[in-house]
Amino acid sequence: MGSELNRLETKMGKNILAKIEERNTALGLAIRKKMFTFDDFGRVSSPDLQRILREVETRDLAISLKSAREPLKKTFFAGMSKRAAEGLREEMEMLGPVRVKDVEAAQDRLIAAARALEEKGEVTLVEGEANAVVS
Repeated sequence: MGSELNRLETKMGKNILAKIEERNTALGLAIRKKMFTFDDFGRVSSPDLQRILREVETRDLAISLKSAREPLKKTFFAGMSKRAAEGLREEMEMLGPVRVKDVEAAQDRLIAAARALEEKGEVTLVEGEANAVVS
């Protein structure tokens, strides 16, 4: 169910999730835990982000980052070599204006690639959950 909410428009998905949480807090939290948005890449460990970056097209990454907040852009650039980061910045500049639906589609492809790696056990999308120490 979480992946289906990920595919809904952001505002609509948030509204649906809020309604679910009003009626059943535990279910709402379980769904929220399964959801992964583009902004959540900022919470992925550096090694896992580097692994994800090897699976995605540079053009998709450039389009995805066009509307991203600066801290998230820095997170992605930090996960790359200096040369690759410069190349990505140049590609982003050369793209010019990009339609919102194209940005969202590219972000969805990055999320799908990350989810596929998570399903294979190759990455952990929410830092801290799998790496938490239980005392």
